[in-house]
Amino acid sequence: MNLSKFEWTDILSVGNPEVDKDHKELLDIYNQLVDFIDTGGKREEFAEILSKMTDYCLCHFKKEEEYMKQLAYPELEKHVNYHRQYIYKVSMYNVDFLGDNPPAPEEIIRFLEKWWRHHILKVDVQYEAYKKEIESLAKYK
Repeated sequence: MNLSKFEWTDILSVGNPEVDKDHKELLDIYNQLVDFIDTGGKREEFAEILSKMTDYCLCHFKKEEEYMKQLAYPELEKHVNYHRQYIYKVSMYNVDFLGDNPPAPEEIIRFLEKWWRHHILKVDVQYEAYKKEIESLAKYK
């Protein structure tokens, strides 16, 4: 099964170089998962790459949440809950993947692609828009 890689374009930029850098790394790990499925390796190796994505997400989410705290972003709690749901889901994929009834790697990839596309394009851009709005308002005070 040929899956599509998730290629970085400027459309995915949230306007913050540090956040964009993390997102690029996450997409690279995602693409490693796609390559792995396309080449058909061992399940344990897939789980290792999936764990790598989970670990990197924990670091990224921590930085992102700290950034939103500094902005006094009003939707911070909602955003943090969104992150927690993701971590739980991906952690369970990892556990289930090595169990007796593992989910198909393609199912995991579809979830990750859909989640990251939505998260970057719809959710993360909101805190950067908020930052621009408060910066704009500060100019007029």
